[in-house]
Amino acid sequence: MGGGGKIPPAAHKTKSEENIKEGKTDSKKAEENTKTDEPSSEESDLETDNEGVIEPDTDAPQEMGDENVEITEEMMDQANDKKVAAIAALNDGELQKAIDLFTDAIKLKPHLALLYAKRASVFIKF
Repeated sequence: MGGGGKIPPAAHKTKSEENIKEGKTDSKKAEENTKTDEPSSEESDLETDNEGVIEPDTDAPQEMGDENVEITEEMMDQANDKKVAAIAALNDGELQKAIDLFTDAIKLKPHLALLYAKRASVFIKF
C-alpha cells in the first residue's frame, strides 16, 4: 500500500435515525416556545443605560439635486455663489441659512459631492 490512508465512505443515515433526530428538534422547539411564553419579569427589573444611544432619525429626507439635469455655466457659477454664501452663514453661526444655501447649491450642481458633505457637516452641528 502507498503512504496515504483511505477515507471511509460516508455513513448513510437510516430512516429511523432521521426520525429520531427530527423528534429531538421538535422537542427543542417546544421548549423554546414555553420559554418565550413565560413573563420576562427578570428583564423588567433591570435598568437600561441609554447614555450615548443615538435616537432614530425621524426627519424628512433632505432635498437632492436632479442627477439628469443639464448643468450650464451659469448654474455652476450660481452654485459656487451659494456655496460661498453658505460657508459665510456657517461661520456666522446661521446654521439653518447655511443648510438652505447648500441645498440650493446642490440643486444647481447635483454631482458635486463636496456640497452634500458640507451640508451634512452643518447638520452635525445642530
